[in-house]
Order: sequence, then structure tokens, then C-alpha cells
Amino acid sequence: SQIAKAARDIEACIAKQGDAAKCVGIIQGPCDDAITAGGEAAHATCADNETAARDVLLNETWSYLPAYVGGQRLPLLKKAQRQWLAYRDAKCAFLGAANGSWGLMLAALCRLGETARRARELRDILDEPNLAVE
Repeated sequence: SQIAKAARDIEACIAKQGDAAKCVGIIQGPCDDAITAGGEAAHATCADNETAARDVLLNETWSYLPAYVGGQRLPLLKKAQRQWLAYRDAKCAFLGAANGSWGLMLAALCRLGETARRARELRDILDEPNLAVE
């Protein structure tokens, strides 16, 4: 699928750059550049497409975490993840309430930024040996 391909493109960028933050927008940017009509709604779709790809990567990373952190820490991580989801949704809903069609764009960029950031945070857990199950 197009989203799966975008997820692989993001992974390739992260591997090449060594810094996941440098790869935010690599799907959205070219999509935005190709838009000739549709205004903020079209641009919001570009951001949402990259968010969907990053969500694929986030879920892939999440799949490794239960075995890595172990049963004792897993409930704490699940609680943190639920709270992060609530925070992201509330923050992006607030931004989405902006005047006019800008709300669509602000909410989409918020979802992209927050999802990319959380994916990096979860990946960092896998890189931290002190969080591995003993």
C-alpha cells in the first residue's frame, strides 16, 4: 500500500540521517508541493498521510516493547501510552478548533508532529539497555 511504502521511506530516511527529527515531513513535503487546488484541506491530507505512515512505524516499534521491558514495567508503559494518546488527541483537537480551514491544517500538523515524536520516544526505549528486562 501507499502508506506502507511511505513508512519504509521514512525508515530509510532515519537510517540514512541517523536523526528521526530530520525526516519529519519527507512524505508531506512532496505531497504539498504537488497540490494545485484544494487549499488547507488538501494540505491537511498530505500531513495525515505521513501521520498514517508514522503510525505504522510506531505500532511496529510497540510490538517489540512488551518482551523488551518485561511484564513488570509493561503496565507502566501502557499507562504512559494511553496518557500520551489522550494528550495528543486533546492538543490536536484544541488546535483543530482554530478559525476557518486553518484548524484542519493545524490539527493535521499536530497529529504528524506528536506521532513522529512519540515514535522516536518508543524507539529510544528499545535503545536504552537499562529498560530491558533482566
